[in-house]
Amino acid sequence: MNMKKYIILPVAALLAACGGKTDGEAAAQLAPKPVFRVKYIDTAALQGLALEQPENGQDEAGKPVADYLIAGMEQPNHIRLTGKHSNDLEAISGKCLEAGKTDWQAQSVCRTLFEQLVANIAEDADKLSDYLIGHAGLQPQQSGSGYAAVQNGRYVLELDSEGRFTFRRRHY
Repeated sequence: MNMKKYIILPVAALLAACGGKTDGEAAAQLAPKPVFRVKYIDTAALQGLALEQPENGQDEAGKPVADYLIAGMEQPNHIRLTGKHSNDLEAISGKCLEAGKTDWQAQSVCRTLFEQLVANIAEDADKLSDYLIGHAGLQPQQSGSGYAAVQNGRYVLELDSEGRFTFRRRHY
C-alpha cells in the first residue's frame, strides 16, 4: 500500500507541473515577451511593402485614413494608416490571410509583409515577429484562435489568429 503512494505522488506532481500541455505549448507559454524600441509610427513603416496605391478617406470617428490593398490580394487584405499627420500616426493596422489558409507559412505573402512591417517600425524585429506569430496561433500545424501583444509603455503591437494586426499608441 505504501508503495502505491510513492508512485502516485510523483506522477500527480508531474502532471500538475505540466498542466496537461504539450512540450511546445509549455515552451511557448514560458517564452518571455520581447521588449522593443519604436523606430517609426509614420509612413516610413510602409517602405518595401508590396502595396497598391492608397485610398484616402475617414474612419467612423472622422479621423483621416489611408487604406492600401496588399498587392496581389483582394479585400479584406489591407494596411490602414490612421491619423492627421503622416509623420506622427495614431495607428497602423491591417489584415492579411491568404485565401484558404489558416496560418502564415514561412516565405508566405502575409508573413513576409508582417515581418517587413515589424522591421520598419521596431528594433529586434525577428524576436518580435516570432513571438507574435507563435502566440497568435499563426504557425503551421497550430490550431485554435489566439491573440498576442507586446508593449513598451507607450506603444502596443498586436496580432490575432485571423491575421489582424495593429501597431498603435496607447491612450491614457
